[in-house]
Amino acid sequence: MNQYINLFVDDDYPNFIDKYLNTKTLNRIKNVTQFCGCDYTKLYSPLFLYTRFDHSLVVAHMTWHFTHDKIQTIAALLHDVGTPCFAHCIDYVFGDYMDQETSEKEITDIIAQDKELMSYLNEDGVALDNLAKLEQFPILENRSPQLCTDRLDGVLHTCYIWLHTHSLEQIKQVYDNLVVLTNQYGNPEIGFKNQEIADRFVSMVSIYAKELQGNKDKYVMKYVSEIVKLAVAQNLITLNDLYEKPEKEIVNIFANNFASWRLFEEATTVTRTEKQPDGFYISFCTKKRNTIPLVNSSNHINRIVEVSEGAKRIYSELEDYRDTKFAYVKSLKKL
Repeated sequence: MNQYINLFVDDDYPNFIDKYLNTKTLNRIKNVTQFCGCDYTKLYSPLFLYTRFDHSLVVAHMTWHFTHDKIQTIAALLHDVGTPCFAHCIDYVFGDYMDQETSEKEITDIIAQDKELMSYLNEDGVALDNLAKLEQFPILENRSPQLCTDRLDGVLHTCYIWLHTHSLEQIKQVYDNLVVLTNQYGNPEIGFKNQEIADRFVSMVSIYAKELQGNKDKYVMKYVSEIVKLAVAQNLITLNDLYEKPEKEIVNIFANNFASWRLFEEATTVTRTEKQPDGFYISFCTKKRNTIPLVNSSNHINRIVEVSEGAKRIYSELEDYRDTKFAYVKSLKKL
């Protein structure tokens, strides 16, 4: 993991972030996995444990690299502190498959309860109001399909850690080609110096977007969300526990109370079908995740689809991509 994280650490290290790293608020998300339940089943095999804390640290270093701005870097470090255990699986608990924004608590509400963290913000001259709307920092957070550091790490860690389709060297080639450009709205946005590397990144986006729209990922997230709902209904946990307890503690509760959890852990194959199966299955649409980067082509800044036929074809395929209508695990018939 350190090899991955160190790809994004500048020689000009932002020492001011170090004091935040062991605060109560950031310690909590060291116990929240990044891949929304996928670490707990053999359906996936991440290279190593990657948490919301690790993601936040990478995004902070990326944001520092592109801005050298203290407030934006601290905002990046704290951007996910409102994330519950199992992350976007909890959006599914609330039926939010398309936006996936329901479960995350306001980060300012979380930070305000951490006196140590508040003292550090005061020391660094960061008012809590500065963190209320992260979209004011477009290098960190902006609307899809624009590229930002949060979305960039999503693509890169998917291809390296989660799905292992790309090497560290390939990740570095992509990252080292990125600069801050000005987009069509007159805002700063990270993009590519040349088209060749931008096209390579587009192939990574395709892998990332298809996996997150695919039935295997949806099956994992739906199963976890249903187990969470059952555990709450049986008073084994509360929804608030998802924001306070370590994720592994809640997993132990599932393992000790639901026979299907062991089947979920041991599952290796999701069966896709167009015919409705018996037992527990999934069949729904989910959020489309995508990014169409800028590229500085012949001294003109364009979206890659405006200058690359290959990229245009890939994004057209993504737009039309649909997995099978149904999917299930043969051994897991009921919750």
